[in-house]
Amino acid sequence: MAVYRAGMWLYASNLVAQLGGYLFWFVAAATVKADVLGDVAYLVAVASILAFVLGLGVPTALARLYPATRDSTYVSGSLALSLIGAAAAALTALWRPSLALLTVVGTLSTYYGAYFQSRLDTFPIFIATLAGQAARVALVPLLAHYGPDALATTYAIPGAILTVLGAAASRASPSLTKIRELVKAGAAVWLPGVVSVLGTNLGVVAAYNLANPETAGYVYIAQVLANAAVGPATIITGVLLPYLSSTERREAGAENAARLSLVVSLPLAAVLIFGGRHFLELLGAHYVQAYPALVIYTVANILSLPASVLSSLTYAQGAYTTSLAGGLATNVTRIILYLLYGASAEGAAASFLAGTIVALAYYAAMQRRVAMSISRISPKIAVTAVPAAMAALGIAPAVAGAVLSYAAALKLRIVTRAEVAEMARQVLPDPIYAKAAPLASKLLDILD
Repeated sequence: MAVYRAGMWLYASNLVAQLGGYLFWFVAAATVKADVLGDVAYLVAVASILAFVLGLGVPTALARLYPATRDSTYVSGSLALSLIGAAAAALTALWRPSLALLTVVGTLSTYYGAYFQSRLDTFPIFIATLAGQAARVALVPLLAHYGPDALATTYAIPGAILTVLGAAASRASPSLTKIRELVKAGAAVWLPGVVSVLGTNLGVVAAYNLANPETAGYVYIAQVLANAAVGPATIITGVLLPYLSSTERREAGAENAARLSLVVSLPLAAVLIFGGRHFLELLGAHYVQAYPALVIYTVANILSLPASVLSSLTYAQGAYTTSLAGGLATNVTRIILYLLYGASAEGAAASFLAGTIVALAYYAAMQRRVAMSISRISPKIAVTAVPAAMAALGIAPAVAGAVLSYAAALKLRIVTRAEVAEMARQVLPDPIYAKAAPLASKLLDILD
């Protein structure tokens, strides 16, 4: 499967997940109080932390080693380690059964997600996400009155479907072959990854324990909505590590990935920064309290794009120790600040932003040439996002502003017609592309 098409299905999965999450919260917010949603967010955050800890970095190692070698023993070895992690996760049932379910499914689905991404075959991820999110939204009215544990278990549905699809597709048997190499490669990202998951999810946990469940709910909602700004960039970044691991033109690939991901995401970020209140009001008037945190998280997510590209480049080059140090520096910063300022939604968001700034500075220092290339084009890309500020006037102006921003990116040649055509050719089915290409060409002629 082509890189763009694989990325497109990841983006579609991300989009469906965000839409499903948004609808889930919308329906739940109309049914239960914010403190119940905070309890749900707390359970999901803790499960995410535990699942990554028990994954030992194996999914990332699989995405690094399997595309470069096509050696199926890496798949079997990764499966064995993931099953061991899932068995350990099952012990959390002694604490809360709902947490055990979320953690076990999270551990296994992360492995199978990495398996599909390593093969650039991401359509099953989309199917699992679509079916799972539809089921989650449908179950909210039925489960809402049974409490936060019942609502939280719906988060396991997409992962459970992906696990079934992955087991059927891979037909791999667990084996201890290659586990030493997998653990070695995984260790470089496991510890910083653990700290990274803490850095991402500890904001909800800190708000839950330092303040109250309602504040935790605001933090989680701000995170979910802010992710919409960078969701489309998954088309480029979602399969970046396997791509960079299998090509000799790593630096050029990283430069293009950073440029295209910023072009795609900056207009959406501007929409949320200037018009986020309008989207939060759809959940309920009191959710506007999450707006300052939404703005901060959105800025952090945009800065995370070049940082993530540079980080993937570093890891793809085999600089595991460098990746380890960068991940630790980034997320230790977040964790310390969460403990100091996590009692408010704005404090949790600012702590996350601080860690992102550390990551960007660190990896820019490690990859100076690529970082300089990104910095030269970034101001020009930022200018194209200006029309999206129309979002301050409402949702309809937000849509118009985003469209104008993308048109400006084409007009200023930040994205070439050839790149748009190539992406569309890989993403769209051939019959649709054949019909859409002539119309798109005429529209682009107008811009020229």
